[in-house]
Amino acid sequence: MRFKHTYLRRTSLAGTVRNSINIRLNSTVASPPPKKARKVTTLSLASKKRRGHKITMVTAYDYPSAVHVDRAGIDIVLVGDSCAMVELGFETTQPITLDQMIHHCQAVKRGAPNRPLLIGDMPFGSYEFEDRDVALKNAYRMVKEGGMDAVKFEGGSESRAQTVKHVVDGGVAVLGHIGLTPQAISVIGGFRAQGRTAVRARALIDEANRLQDAGAFAIVLECIPANVAAAITEVLEIPTIGIGAGMLSHPHHEEFVPKFCKRYARVGLEITDGLEQFKKEVEDGSFPGTDYSPYLMNKEEEAIFDEVLANDADMLQSKHDQVASKLKQADEYEQLNLYGDGKSE
Repeated sequence: MRFKHTYLRRTSLAGTVRNSINIRLNSTVASPPPKKARKVTTLSLASKKRRGHKITMVTAYDYPSAVHVDRAGIDIVLVGDSCAMVELGFETTQPITLDQMIHHCQAVKRGAPNRPLLIGDMPFGSYEFEDRDVALKNAYRMVKEGGMDAVKFEGGSESRAQTVKHVVDGGVAVLGHIGLTPQAISVIGGFRAQGRTAVRARALIDEANRLQDAGAFAIVLECIPANVAAAITEVLEIPTIGIGAGMLSHPHHEEFVPKFCKRYARVGLEITDGLEQFKKEVEDGSFPGTDYSPYLMNKEEEAIFDEVLANDADMLQSKHDQVASKLKQADEYEQLNLYGDGKSE
């Protein structure tokens, strides 16, 4: 089918303007629009974990990074407060403000507006107060102004768990974070591995359970021994996510290359290829492996920890079963998918 010359007449106060548009269609049947990717949600992540599927998360701080992460099909994009060190040049994560975090969240939202779950890191000093409405108010800002789907809090103390519950009850999804908690560097004395003794490892299990009971939809485990991470993951019903460095830096990106730019290297494609490889290896279980789990207990502490786990096995299993039963209804609701096409992530 061919349309030759179509003339449009447009009348204005100044008179009649004739515009000539030449339209050629070389195919008789238009191609169907590309299928829109489904939005990743906290419920779809829980369902994914329950079905034994791996979950991928990458940190991004700006628009071009978010574009590449979205293209690679990553499940979760975390706008981390590590932005303070990676993008802003501070020595720790503590100096970054809530307003600065919201600025970066807005940029990431523009780069990945529809598909991945977007999580904003609550910066140091924005949620630790006894008045838990301060945390809720600031979490609302992350959602309403920053465009985030959820927020992340560091720590698993009883006080922190109460804050998580208050924010979740207020309608904002929360990702927990235990192990190395960089915002507490003044207390823990530096960036160092956690959970390397049996006592501290067992305490991390309690912290994880507290956050799960408070309503956290998942928990980040940072810089802890692999056997401790495995033990925590085993006793929890919600997903756990191992976290390291997710730093992307590049001058331009493949979505838009200005006409005045000479292309010296296709860095954007390399980034996308790398992210896609990361996603593939996480999903097939080849990463992370023992080569990338350097934090170890000594043999004596490991034996003590194994004995502690064995003694507490019935209690931990009972708690796991209670939470699994509670979350089953949410999983069934996700499977029904009342507002979609019947398919889940």
